[in-house]
Amino acid sequence: MSKEKEYIYQERKRTWRGILVQSAFLFILWMLLSGYYDVFHITLGVVSVIIVQILNARINQIQFYKRDIPEWERVYYRRGFFYIFWLLWQIVVASLQVAYIVMHPRMPINPAILRFKAKMPNTGASVIMGNSITLTPGTVTVSIEGDDFTVHSLLDESSAGLIDGTMPRQVTKLFRRSAGDVVLDIQIIRSKDELN
Repeated sequence: MSKEKEYIYQERKRTWRGILVQSAFLFILWMLLSGYYDVFHITLGVVSVIIVQILNARINQIQFYKRDIPEWERVYYRRGFFYIFWLLWQIVVASLQVAYIVMHPRMPINPAILRFKAKMPNTGASVIMGNSITLTPGTVTVSIEGDDFTVHSLLDESSAGLIDGTMPRQVTKLFRRSAGDVVLDIQIIRSKDELN
């Protein structure tokens, strides 16, 4: 085995911690979706999780693109728990802001397209950030190309967490112990003329 293939194999190798955490999440999801907590359904849940993990182990051996490594193995799960509650709070605050605008007689929106570079630790972090932006009312991730993000924002308040780098830092902390300046080159576009 060449050095490059050996390095990729070591990088792609899953840890027991990652397998156990993923199995726990899958089993909890099974229990929530089934709604039955008897021996039969619990046994079906355990068997289903085992089958998914066996299939996942085989799929994990396939490299889909250069430097394709399982990024979810590198998540700080305690930070993930904090991030879920932080994101839920952001969703509540943004929902109230959008509700206020919708109920306001003049509907004072200030739509904009934000283009910025975000130095995310890996592809998984970019996916989490793109989805977190879209989950937060008032903002939608339009595209992600490498480090370049394009986001539509309905209000100035909606984009504040992106412009000051709060959300990208929170996502980065899922994969690294600390996060400095993550967002660079922010461009705020408010008219058609500025789009090109």
